[in-house]
Amino acid sequence: MLTSDEGASEYKGKIILATVKGDIHDIGKNIVKVLMENYSYNVIDLGKDVDPALIMETALKENVDLIGLSALMTTTVKNMEETIALIKDAGIKAPVFVGGAVLIEGYAQMIGADFYGKDARESVSIADSVCQ
Repeated sequence: MLTSDEGASEYKGKIILATVKGDIHDIGKNIVKVLMENYSYNVIDLGKDVDPALIMETALKENVDLIGLSALMTTTVKNMEETIALIKDAGIKAPVFVGGAVLIEGYAQMIGADFYGKDARESVSIADSVCQ
């Protein structure tokens, strides 16, 4: 298990969260972050409008267990697909989950996501299934 820098608590796993390139809406991602941290996950929050290369590089550097991508606008969900392709092309084994108000499970599958998080609680369930 990973431990925090302070050594005060044990983490279940390490997760990247990011709102994809072109999207500045991060309320949903921030709610997911709070819940994940409450359930003892170490969250690396890359913020909003995040370049796919930064997500990929961070995943490689930090050896994460899971990657979460968020988008709220229909014009930016395409960037999820590009980010997922870059992650998979880099050989990163961490599964990717996606979420956002404009997404549905079928679209998540179509763009190559491993999981679809319909809400913040579902995102924690995904993490629990991956980081055992």
